[in-house]
Amino acid sequence: MSSYTEHVTRVLAEDREHPGLGTVAVLTFAPPEGEERRPATLGPRSIDAVTGAIGAALDRAEAGEIQAIAMTGTGRVFLAGADLSMFADPTAVANVKGMTSAAHDLQVRVRTSSVPVLAHLNGVALGGGLEVALMADVRTAGPAVRGLGLPETSLGILPGWGGTTLLQAVVGADNAVRMILEDPARDRQLNAEQALEIGLVDELAEDLDEALDEFAALVAAHDDLDEADADVVDPALAESAPTGTVAADGAWGGRTAPLPAADTPEAEALRDALDAAHGPAETRRTWAARLEAQGAPAVGRALELLQQLPGSTLPDALAREAAALEELVRSDGAAASMYTAELLRRGKPGRAPVEGAREIRRVGVAGAGLMASQIAAQLALGLQVPVVMRDLDTEIAAKGLAAAREVIAQTAARGLLDEAAAAQISENLSATTDLQELAGCDLVLEAVPEVLKIKQSVFAELETVLAEDALLVTNTSSLSVTRMAEGLAHPERVVGLHFFNPVAKMPLVEVIHTEATDETTLATGLEVVRRLRKFAVRSADAPGFIVNRLLFRVLGAVLASVDAGADPAEVDASLDALGMPMRPFELLDLVGLAVADHVGTVLAEELGDRFHASPGLHSMVEKKAHFTERSKTSVHPPVSPTVAEVFAAEPHSGAAPHSTARTDAPVGDALLEKVQDGLAEEIALMLENGIVERPEQVDLALILGAGFPRHRGGITPYLDASGASQRATGRTFHGELFTGRG
Repeated sequence: MSSYTEHVTRVLAEDREHPGLGTVAVLTFAPPEGEERRPATLGPRSIDAVTGAIGAALDRAEAGEIQAIAMTGTGRVFLAGADLSMFADPTAVANVKGMTSAAHDLQVRVRTSSVPVLAHLNGVALGGGLEVALMADVRTAGPAVRGLGLPETSLGILPGWGGTTLLQAVVGADNAVRMILEDPARDRQLNAEQALEIGLVDELAEDLDEALDEFAALVAAHDDLDEADADVVDPALAESAPTGTVAADGAWGGRTAPLPAADTPEAEALRDALDAAHGPAETRRTWAARLEAQGAPAVGRALELLQQLPGSTLPDALAREAAALEELVRSDGAAASMYTAELLRRGKPGRAPVEGAREIRRVGVAGAGLMASQIAAQLALGLQVPVVMRDLDTEIAAKGLAAAREVIAQTAARGLLDEAAAAQISENLSATTDLQELAGCDLVLEAVPEVLKIKQSVFAELETVLAEDALLVTNTSSLSVTRMAEGLAHPERVVGLHFFNPVAKMPLVEVIHTEATDETTLATGLEVVRRLRKFAVRSADAPGFIVNRLLFRVLGAVLASVDAGADPAEVDASLDALGMPMRPFELLDLVGLAVADHVGTVLAEELGDRFHASPGLHSMVEKKAHFTERSKTSVHPPVSPTVAEVFAAEPHSGAAPHSTARTDAPVGDALLEKVQDGLAEEIALMLENGIVERPEQVDLALILGAGFPRHRGGITPYLDASGASQRATGRTFHGELFTGRG
């Protein structure tokens, strides 16, 4: 029995008379009546409604009742694409084949229509929504429109309702390849100006009336050109033209060929685009192959379809597209990716304030170093209140203020703020060495060195000047928030907000509550994160919280293997199958070896020998060395020879140098399995001890805070699928939902 309930999109039809076009059948896509705040999406009944309405308009065109067709949406949405909740239901997925067939039949039929078709993008047009717009001969968009794109490959599928086949004829080969393959991986969508620049839309128009005027002008220009060319066209050219390069008999003359013929400049451009670089160290083809090896075949399948387009007929190309979509939609990668998409949808910052949060009118930041200045800038941007930074050193305070204001300036330079707003927010930022200037703050966040005694002294000092209900917030990444609050008169107003570096880019904040943290304090912490438009994941106070605890379980296993004598380069490559954005040694260099050494030591002391405090890492810190070397020709930076020299010199290992046969120095699959089992064990303990309430919290935190690949569905589905959950704990995190995968 299906658990899927569709919110059926309506199509509102009306005729409009236009002096330049005649009678225009206007089709407006709208969410269900009474659900106007929902976006219009495409489920089985919705696709029937949309294709049925367009088909009926085409029937009327053939009967001579109308002279043009126009499509648009309501509110801020044209069509938001396929209803992703459908993909979470195995029985509902069976509907995709019929939906694809309906969309493809219409893509073919619309090209035989004798009347031109307009799509006015009044708002978001994603995935299947944009593919509906690709049926049109002319596209216009509102100047403020955002959210145009084809995100399917990031969901484990591909644009299967005509997008993979038809986009290249609209925007050119390189733009199409980038939009289908690369933009989804970068979470990149287009705004109206960008769409106009690449030809995805033909003109910008404030509303449908203006769009119809622009449409009429473009249609008239095509008609004038057709009349001018009528006397000079050689009929023999049409007879000898390759299949698919000329319009069908009786079709509107302004319609261009949907596919490139073989051995043409357009075909060559498409091949060049597929062979082009993806970053400095690999091509789009080699990148697609690497993703497939990590369990994500969608990009590779889309690339294959694009490669096959030249010389093909439209029906054949669409048939291949349909087959690929049907294959992918039932794949492990799609199931995992859809789980991730739903996780991110449910976890995103809400529109409504967090219930029970207190009002924040002024904020303080204790510290003015790099992290403190980044956080201060985000607080000023998100809360729109005065933010004062305080440091003991006048010069550091001044530098921190300048750095925070530079973040504001960069935000404005990217077009995310106007000049007046940027000036006001910068004015809201200030810096001081005077503790008393924090006295009127409703919340003070400390971002001082990661030493417990320093943080305790800062909180004790702050408590002497702040009101009793002002929040004390720590940005600690691994220290005990409970111990930080020891000795305070009001430990109930202490909460942790663990930001990740770089603060402006990283979307996650771990919200850490102690047993003493009261409900108002926790609600206010969550509200601050919401107003910063970041994802909040709650964690009880425990060493490393969520992300660092699990990352250092991984890094500890890696370093233990090198400490025991395994070859560093082999160790570094052993976890590639996980699909993480960085190999372990590059991550260590990014974190900073001194920080990693400190956190690793703290976790080993607090949590025992499940965590490894590496003597070799400590020696690397003392030598101020790095694990990797810079390279512009490698996907992953090569391991520095210094690593083997430093680790081999350590007396802690009884193993022969670089021995890979020892069980205490695993590499390759043995190390991967050790890491998988260790993660499963650690997550089970976190759930058992109440650090987190649900596996989904861990999944969201690892995806947003550590870059765990979305096509794996999060860490707990991956551990279930790999068998690690069962091996390490005797049970799975999600029952049988993911155990058929692997």
